[in-house]
Amino acid sequence: MKKTIILSSLFCSLNLFSQVGINTTSPTATLDVNGNARVRSMTEINTEALAGDYNRRVVANSEGKLGYISNSSTEVSWQFGDNKYALLTAPITSSIAGGRVNLSLNVPITIPAKTKAQVVVNYSIPVLHSNGNAGTIGYIGCTLYKSVNGGTDTEIEMGSRKYTVPGSYNGGPTGVEAKGLSISGFAIDIISNTGNTPINVIYKVDGYIEGNNTSTSTISFGMFSTPPANNFNWGRGAMSTQIFTKPIN
Repeated sequence: MKKTIILSSLFCSLNLFSQVGINTTSPTATLDVNGNARVRSMTEINTEALAGDYNRRVVANSEGKLGYISNSSTEVSWQFGDNKYALLTAPITSSIAGGRVNLSLNVPITIPAKTKAQVVVNYSIPVLHSNGNAGTIGYIGCTLYKSVNGGTDTEIEMGSRKYTVPGSYNGGPTGVEAKGLSISGFAIDIISNTGNTPINVIYKVDGYIEGNNTSTSTISFGMFSTPPANNFNWGRGAMSTQIFTKPIN
């Protein structure tokens, strides 16, 4: 009975007065709370689909009066997920006249269900044109690929690189030894997994050779020699992926 009287009194107060005070007898707004406020249940705005409807941001001044800012950004931010990398442990040499050279350099990642992923790929591969004959090599480079759930490799053109071999690197009258440079690439890949199961993606870097004729020349990818042998400061081939994710409604 006591609870009924209290509730009835509250409803009467709401009807009789245009301003209601909680813990104050002198309200200065329609609802004036003198103390901390608590909301036990709220809608979670964790997807871009809901973000379009919830586009006002609640703010307060120094007196605690509430207001809102219209059209505030409610887009869900990317969250860092993981960082993976791969290293070449030995040089990969090839004497093909032209085409793709398998470097066995790859990084596998998994994208959870109902998730949008942004994958940032970086790589740097030392490439040497060793003991070449003049005019045999036109281009040397690296190609970035990805495959999804064991499917066909697809080139990510943003991350592929190649360079034209200049004449002095192309052998000359007597040939050259250990001429080269590091090829670096960068790409951003966006994948939306709208399904109910995770998907597996493999990013890989392979070498690329384009010859001027049918003659061949030895090309080394990755480093000059396998450690602990003298590596002539060429460094080691490496690639890395940084994964950022956000949920999909």
